Amino acid sequence: MSLLKTPIEYLKGIGPQRADLLKKELGIFSYEDFLQLFPNRYIDRTKYYKINQLQPTFNTEIQIVGKIIHLKVVEQKRGKRLVATFVDDTGQMELVWFQGYKWIKENLKINEPYVIFGKTNLVGGTFSMPHPEMDLLSDHKQNIQTVMQPVYPSTEILTKKGVSSRVIYKAMQQLFMEVRGLFSEVFPQDVVEKYKYISK
Repeated sequence: MSLLKTPIEYLKGIGPQRADLLKKELGIFSYEDFLQLFPNRYIDRTKYYKINQLQPTFNTEIQIVGKIIHLKVVEQKRGKRLVATFVDDTGQMELVWFQGYKWIKENLKINEPYVIFGKTNLVGGTFSMPHPEMDLLSDHKQNIQTVMQPVYPSTEILTKKGVSSRVIYKAMQQLFMEVRGLFSEVFPQDVVEKYKYISK
């Protein structure tokens, strides 16, 4: 069996449960199928914002370097939410989680430099970032392999089950390492050369 025909559940970082979701939601059954999942946009990860630079008109993901100085669990009509006070040298904002807050609370580190990434909202005069992606600054510096981070298509069910674009991105990196360029061209070589297409 060709490596590209390998069932997707055998890819490190996927496994049987995530594989079932990818099959149902995106029609991905094999390594070859997964390779055909192209990003629908890219995010520039070279820019870092300060809290005092945030604007209500921002409608895309941004990243900020700072520290969590306080955590609290807030009661709400349905369940609870976790709220973190996040600061840098220009101000403070809130990070908010509505799901999985117990696990998140246990694993967050107070007064350690983090890079947070996500969309911001302005609520009651305070900026907040719901469910941010977070990396310790030390890990972030080691992990960033590209300045343009791909954003992969997803569905509401995949997102709820924790199969985010970031999870897909990491699995795709693993797949690239495993297949090591075993891609076949879609177009004849003369067409690739004539129209100056990037090779597969």
